[in-house]
Amino acid sequence: MGDNRSTSQTLPGGAVDLASQFFALSHGLKRIVNARYRTAGLSMARLQVLHHLDGAGTTRIGELSEHLDVAARTMTSTIDGMVRDGLVERRADPADGRAVLVAMTARGRAAYAKAVEIRNAMFDEVFAALDDEERAAFARVLARLADTAGLPVMMPGGSRPNCA
Repeated sequence: MGDNRSTSQTLPGGAVDLASQFFALSHGLKRIVNARYRTAGLSMARLQVLHHLDGAGTTRIGELSEHLDVAARTMTSTIDGMVRDGLVERRADPADGRAVLVAMTARGRAAYAKAVEIRNAMFDEVFAALDDEERAAFARVLARLADTAGLPVMMPGGSRPNCA
């Protein structure tokens, strides 16, 4: 089947080419980081749960599912494994007897801290290829693309100003 995109879309440096390269790099970095997380007994999914709990504190499973954009059944399965491994614990919600809260345990905090170290070391390794000026330019480009796409712009330190 032929490619129906215009030549300007398929030229090196064109929008489609750049987006494809960006997605490939992003996916590759995610795979590498996820592989390194496994040495700490975590996966990207588990780390996302711990990251949310670290920032938001004890949270309902439904809120975790919604925040991380995964099906409730998937989140329940993830939490089941994390409870089994001692990373989180379930608690009854005192405000709603039908709801279940999830809280990070001391073991979860230790695993999260280790994963953050792994992530930071890996990112330091990759971004060492850029000097300070190139990093600043890259940050500006990312912010501009996020703004154009209507996505929250990442702030220094990785925070999102309009994320719940």
